[in-house]
Amino acid sequence: MTNNLQHYLNRGKKGTIDDCLRRLSDAGASSLSHKTYAHKAAVLIQKSAFTKKMREDTSLLYFTADLEEFMHCVERKTGLNEYFEELSTSRYDNKFAFYEEMMIENILYLMDNRKMIFFQMGVPDYMTSQTENGRVYDAHALCIIMVPTKNSYDCYYINSHGHTIDTQHHYEFIMSKKRTRMFKLKDPADVVFMKEFVAHINSKSDIKINYDGSSRYTYRGANLQEGDAHGICYIYPLIIWYHFGKFYNKTQVLNTEFGEIKIRTGKSLMKNGMFNHFIESLFYRFCPRHFELLAHQYNLNSSQQQFSEALEKSLLKDNYRFIKMLIGPYISYIQQSGFKNKLNV
Repeated sequence: MTNNLQHYLNRGKKGTIDDCLRRLSDAGASSLSHKTYAHKAAVLIQKSAFTKKMREDTSLLYFTADLEEFMHCVERKTGLNEYFEELSTSRYDNKFAFYEEMMIENILYLMDNRKMIFFQMGVPDYMTSQTENGRVYDAHALCIIMVPTKNSYDCYYINSHGHTIDTQHHYEFIMSKKRTRMFKLKDPADVVFMKEFVAHINSKSDIKINYDGSSRYTYRGANLQEGDAHGICYIYPLIIWYHFGKFYNKTQVLNTEFGEIKIRTGKSLMKNGMFNHFIESLFYRFCPRHFELLAHQYNLNSSQQQFSEALEKSLLKDNYRFIKMLIGPYISYIQQSGFKNKLNV
């Protein structure tokens, strides 16, 4: 028998934040290599926590994208086809065997079979920061969801920094320890990558993918890492994966001290252009104090933008407490004995 994630949320905060971070690191959650316990556990989550339909219809793929190389191709206006064709993806089968395959071929095969595709994406050179040894690239974790529609696919992109991606109309190349070069972009860097990614797949497939960089397909809600001084971006795709499988086809019911709050299915929200609302809703239960904001939103019928702004201010005020509520219960959940036994660890 395995306990669900809510069981560990109900237990409250256990251990220090440093201890939780160490346990996550030991499990490989922050690794760009996906042959780790944490990424294998995501497959078990699909088998044990998803609705029946989502277990059958969804495929999980991992991949790493070198953004510096991609941006060089964009700047030179050549090499993008080769860049995407050389991307590899990794996955686990139902018996937890690990495979590495060519990414585009894998996507085309899954699209032909009308599978929903969830990508957990690692970028080793997303942004830059200054260290004692000079300027370095910072890694980031993101996710992409491809959902089949009647005659096509809709593609959704999630960066846990939300609306702040719109400040990144550039990419910074590191030229040396002391020198960088700014490459200006007409769209945010995230959107530039996604548009080219989708365009490449569309050039290979008769089944077309819909993605235009708008908020309908790109998460621009609250910066969910507001106040995060520990850099735990890697936890967001894992938590989104867990809740996406549970609530894409199922209504969320939150029992709070302010009353019962019902949130429509992810499918309904995404179909009706409320993608931001769906993604934010997946994090409410990690910090009950935010229920007050949620209750006011529903009772006063406030706009989604107003709520996102209020949520972000609340996360900033919480500082590390919200982060601890994300990582503490999650690492306890995937390291429970029921998981370890099934994963033969």
